[in-house]
Amino acid sequence: MVVGNILMWAAALAFAAFAVKMLMHIAPWFRRSGRPGETHQGLRWRAVIAAVPEILLLRRLFRANPVIWLGEWVFHASLLLVIIRHLKYFLSPVPPFIWAIQRIGGIAGYIMPLSLLYIIIVKAIFNRGRYVFAYNYFLLAGFLLVSAAGVIMRTFFYPDTMQIKDFIAGALRLHATAAPDSLPFISHFCLVLIILPFLPTHIFAAPLTIYQAGKRDKELEDLIHGGKQE
Repeated sequence: MVVGNILMWAAALAFAAFAVKMLMHIAPWFRRSGRPGETHQGLRWRAVIAAVPEILLLRRLFRANPVIWLGEWVFHASLLLVIIRHLKYFLSPVPPFIWAIQRIGGIAGYIMPLSLLYIIIVKAIFNRGRYVFAYNYFLLAGFLLVSAAGVIMRTFFYPDTMQIKDFIAGALRLHATAAPDSLPFISHFCLVLIILPFLPTHIFAAPLTIYQAGKRDKELEDLIHGGKQE
């Protein structure tokens, strides 16, 4: 019970830190976006529509570096499938489509660490002799450890699913329950909590970020064409 209590409050603090970071990221956008005759609802819909191809295909990254794009796209696609697969621990009852995606989500769990290794190797080659951002490598290493712990747990030390569901349900209600009797799960869970506050918020605010980027590009294009006409 003591371990479960510690993990529960650690999870609450990690999620709170990420939520504050997220709010700090999007708050300035809402302050700048108020313009006469343009509603926030219209901005949000246009942001979502503009962001769909960018998010699904990572087009900006493809144009910048197709080699890294391959690993990044596979990583993000496998991560999404793994997250959806993990929803079975948070939802009760579990929707049928979550059960239907379990097999493909399990396969994605094995692909994800391979894609991370690919990204790390490619970045090391392309960034040779350049300034290296330690933050990027910290996140890549963190995700690699999390995914590797998940693969080890799924392959060799499969934990009790009901224990995990009970623990997660209690943590969501801030009601301490006994932690699952599985060291690999506890390691996996702690690694997730470590990297959670450091996740880049611009990924989750992608519709807003991409809309702003598109708007700046259009304003720059209008300025250039306007200057040429003069």
